[in-house]
Amino acid sequence: MKNIKTITVSQLDENQVGFLISMINQVYQESEGDMWKDEHERVTKPRLLEIIKKKELLLAITGNSICGCIHLEPMNKKLFKFKMLVANPKFKGKGVGSLLVNFAEQEAKKSGAVTMQLELLVPTEFLHSDKVFLHNWYTRIGYHKIAEHDVDYVHEGLSKLLKTGCVAKIYQKEL
Repeated sequence: MKNIKTITVSQLDENQVGFLISMINQVYQESEGDMWKDEHERVTKPRLLEIIKKKELLLAITGNSICGCIHLEPMNKKLFKFKMLVANPKFKGKGVGSLLVNFAEQEAKKSGAVTMQLELLVPTEFLHSDKVFLHNWYTRIGYHKIAEHDVDYVHEGLSKLLKTGCVAKIYQKEL
């Protein structure tokens, strides 16, 4: 994690945007490809540009390399949530995820948040090793499951993109 710094992004060039879209979609395809129909993409260019415009994209960088990203979204003045946590495969296992979650929590606190939330999409028809790992990791860093919902309750229409049954597990942490 040496020499990796965190920033809030306000603009990126075309190459950086293209790299992020490719990296995010590749990582999600590798980790969740067995859950989604083939046409599903985790992020599109218009959506990523919207996130950047709102200054909700946080990056971990070293030199000119993007090590990972996280989307920090305010839900209201006291509640923020993070999503789209991705480590560049070249930096996997180097603590990029922890660095980004810590940065997101600090940024949320600076903005007045007292609670951080995340949603973990979990298949109901089989045990998904990445989801077990994430549940254990989130719990270890202080997040507690507070609810479990049908995916369409949390994100209307999402189930039509899934090729397996899933639930959305909601976790929160007091900041």
